[in-house]
Amino acid sequence: MSCALMSTRSRAFAASILALTLAGFVLRLICARGDLWLDEIWSLQNLEYIGTIGGIFWGISQNNNHILNSLWLWFVGPDASPAVVRLESIILGTLTIPAAAKLCGRSGEVAGLSGAALVAFGAIFVHYGSEARGYAGLILMIFVAADTLEDYLEGSTHRSRWIFGACVALGALFHLTMLIAAFVLIAATLARIQWRSRSLAHTLSAGADLALPAILGALPALSFLIAGIAVTHKIQLGTQVPFSFERLAQGLATLCEATLGLPYHWPLWLCAMIAILAIGAAFLVVAPERRILPFSCLFLPPLIAILARLPNVHIARFHLVGAVGLVILCADLFAKLRNMRQNGFALALAFAFATGNALNVAPLIAIGRGDYRGLVARMETFAPATYASDLPAEVGRTIRFYDRHLGGRLAPLGDDWCRKPPDWFVFSGGPSGEVPHRTFGPSACPTFFDLVSVTQPAPLSGLRLALYRRSKGQQGPN
Repeated sequence: MSCALMSTRSRAFAASILALTLAGFVLRLICARGDLWLDEIWSLQNLEYIGTIGGIFWGISQNNNHILNSLWLWFVGPDASPAVVRLESIILGTLTIPAAAKLCGRSGEVAGLSGAALVAFGAIFVHYGSEARGYAGLILMIFVAADTLEDYLEGSTHRSRWIFGACVALGALFHLTMLIAAFVLIAATLARIQWRSRSLAHTLSAGADLALPAILGALPALSFLIAGIAVTHKIQLGTQVPFSFERLAQGLATLCEATLGLPYHWPLWLCAMIAILAIGAAFLVVAPERRILPFSCLFLPPLIAILARLPNVHIARFHLVGAVGLVILCADLFAKLRNMRQNGFALALAFAFATGNALNVAPLIAIGRGDYRGLVARMETFAPATYASDLPAEVGRTIRFYDRHLGGRLAPLGDDWCRKPPDWFVFSGGPSGEVPHRTFGPSACPTFFDLVSVTQPAPLSGLRLALYRRSKGQQGPN
């Protein structure tokens, strides 16, 4: 192949990655409009209780403090527009597109383009790349760390291991699940070294070589965690749902849906069957060594979750290293199909991914993460007023955030329901309980309420809230 032709192809590849990056940026910017939801609000409200910027590191002892995201929120403040509050994640999510292209491009330009496209338009990457939390930075650091370990395998050992350590440090400051990702990436690298060298001594030496930068990289985030507990004398956790295999399957199914463009909320068995078929097809055509990294990303984290009985495994965002594995595997699959001249099959698969992810992203574009401002504005119409909820802490946090901008005339009900029932009830129990008329309150004085509206959340985050107004002059029987 002539140098001129190679240069033309390289320019075309670079231009394609640039176009995908720009398109991904615009898409994330569009999806960053609309109301902040509970966890974003919680992250902002954490900052109200600290006096200096140092408090971000040791004055907030709870799992919703994603430190590098909190630094950005401190800088912009709680009154900034949602797009500005989410701008750090937009930028980091956009940078993940060329990072994926570089990592996946090690299998060729087709793989690089496929990886970049999956990250640019994949629902899970768009979602967390437009939300004011630490997950966009976490995903970026996983991709960069994986690419750095590719350099390590190619012989650039000294420089690569310390860049890897820096990725671990930054990733863990975005979210502590980077530590699981670092373990997975090291395990995959050592497995590939063993595959190549067939020397246990060589593999163990490489393990010791990578362990030091990984441990040093983990120290800052762990030190801040310990300091926060020492200063505040507590650690505050959000809702902790106990481990179960069914919940783990639910979380992994949602991960596959949001990454590959499968419809949300398909039956678990159907999602599992499609995922097994897709992964099995990739296993058959992708070169043996190339399987190690993506399969490690897919299967080691669930194994860790099972052994450690981790909570909240039903939430897809706690399995994000698996999404990275799916991208690598799919990119290699597209490259192999291209080499096998299976262009028709590759195009059909690309069309399915694109269509499915477009449908999954559409609700985020249309409704954002929920119309909480509208719900509070509706309550403010008849304010001053009181309200109650079956999810008092979470709903109260959301209502207080928007109420202070809209009039500040709403108050949570105290302990005097029977004397004066609340004017409003915000119900979070789901569609099955959202009947037009129902009663809430103590058994001694149940009160009739009428359904006014329902706030639809985005598929991956947000609260589904049904707003009920107290029926005029009506109270249930004692």
